Amino acid sequence: MNDHNLTNKQFLWAEYLIQVRNGTKAARLAGYKGDDNALAVIASRNLRNTKIQAYLQERYAETCMGSDEVLHLLAKIARTDISSYMNKGGGIDWDKIAEDGYAVKSINHTRGKNSKIETESRLRALELIGRAHAMFTDKIAPTDPTGTKEFGADTRSDLISKLLPGLAASATTGGSEEADD
Repeated sequence: MNDHNLTNKQFLWAEYLIQVRNGTKAARLAGYKGDDNALAVIASRNLRNTKIQAYLQERYAETCMGSDEVLHLLAKIARTDISSYMNKGGGIDWDKIAEDGYAVKSINHTRGKNSKIETESRLRALELIGRAHAMFTDKIAPTDPTGTKEFGADTRSDLISKLLPGLAASATTGGSEEADD
């Protein structure tokens, strides 16, 4: 039944865990007996079982989308040209939509009438890509050169005086000095 030598209940528990994302519920659905506390203990034991861990890791790799795949699809959405879903006669290119219609949000089509295709937001895709690459920051908290603490108003001037003593003197006097004659 499986290559990981799991019992039927362990196999069912792992499959239900993937679906419901709750170990206690998965135990109940897999046929384990007991109250919620007993089922939670079973779920905890199953999560620590190396055979079940290996099976879950394999199943998640099959079913879940990794960050590279997410960014790849977002990039394709950001680059989508709505005209690529139209054929030369101005109608909908159903083959193209079947091939890579992930960017299509909705289609309103009535045979013999005008059709409307709406795609996912290119701007939203770009925003999500930018966030993934930390391109946009709302707040920047400067830190000292060692990276151990944030600067405050007083520590900024302390650092300037340590790193650039001449600049610190002019900064405290407002940047201008009067010459003594």
